[in-house]
Amino acid sequence: MRYSRRSFCQVSFNALLTAASLGACSNQTNRPAGPSNRLNIYSWADYLDPNTVPEFEKQYGIKVVYDTFASNEQLLAKLQAGATEYDIIMPTNYMVQELVRMKIIAPVDHERLPGLKDVMQNFADPAYDRGLAHSVPQFWGTSGIAYNAASLGKNMPIPDDWEVFFDERFANRMTLLDDARETIGMSLKHQGHSYNTRVTTEIESANHDLIKQKPLVMCYTSDQVIVQLAGGDSLLAMAYSGDAFQAMKTNANVQYVIPRSGASLWLDSFCIPVSAPHLDNAYKWLNYMLQPEVAAANATFNRYATANARALPLLPEVDRLNAGRYPSQSVLSVCEQLVDIEKVIFVYDRMWTELKCS
Repeated sequence: MRYSRRSFCQVSFNALLTAASLGACSNQTNRPAGPSNRLNIYSWADYLDPNTVPEFEKQYGIKVVYDTFASNEQLLAKLQAGATEYDIIMPTNYMVQELVRMKIIAPVDHERLPGLKDVMQNFADPAYDRGLAHSVPQFWGTSGIAYNAASLGKNMPIPDDWEVFFDERFANRMTLLDDARETIGMSLKHQGHSYNTRVTTEIESANHDLIKQKPLVMCYTSDQVIVQLAGGDSLLAMAYSGDAFQAMKTNANVQYVIPRSGASLWLDSFCIPVSAPHLDNAYKWLNYMLQPEVAAANATFNRYATANARALPLLPEVDRLNAGRYPSQSVLSVCEQLVDIEKVIFVYDRMWTELKCS
């Protein structure tokens, strides 16, 4: 069973960590940083090819301890609680911006990262971190529509835009992401607004539509999307692109589409906390992960898109030519990267609570 990049450290991933000598997952706020030949990473579960860490350890003689988090918010909470042992963390785009503002992550020394020049042009100067001053992009994707083509009824439309989630013919056979920015953002996009709007009335209107739509929803979930789609329990799901492609490996009838009106575009990057106790080891890791062969192996494993231009030709043809994994520029032009909306996040949080409690 494969788990979402947003899911927490599960039993199966614990087994993978053991096999790959990644070290045990830890919920401790402050563990000793360890000896000089140590590298402490805090990142998403089920994200690396099983050979990635053992090969790094063998090549550099550095022991990797790999802890996992379930969400960007959990990452932030742990860092705010005083966790200072981590050398590498992996936030998503909008969280990078917030961590920079809070002075939690350090500037990246580009002179120490020759492979940074291989980052795809689309991600070389993101709005949330101009010039990649604090981040090293690794994986990216969209949040779109996944569906089970074989289970669609004769009168059911082929999903191609967000309006399908408001179609009563899919009642009780659809799931939405358990994520305020993504799901309220979907409703905002459906109304013709930006994912990153700071206009309170627009956010309230989008949430009002979700409250009316709620009786159609099986559940709000981010970590059971793969299981429910592949097993046929759900016909339709708002899903992260990589999760949809993981579901396809189990059930070939699963399809993924980026909505015509646009989707959210996210990017996960490695960053170095200002408190990193093993700075030199952190740069060794970043250079290692920027190697095209390593980047390609990880993207092939986790089913997300690589941000490394030189890794792209190394991918299986079926992967690199897939329009859902590597959309055209015309498709990307209508997608939006989530950015830090500062205090307006409290409006989203309030609306999300209202929706979940309605």
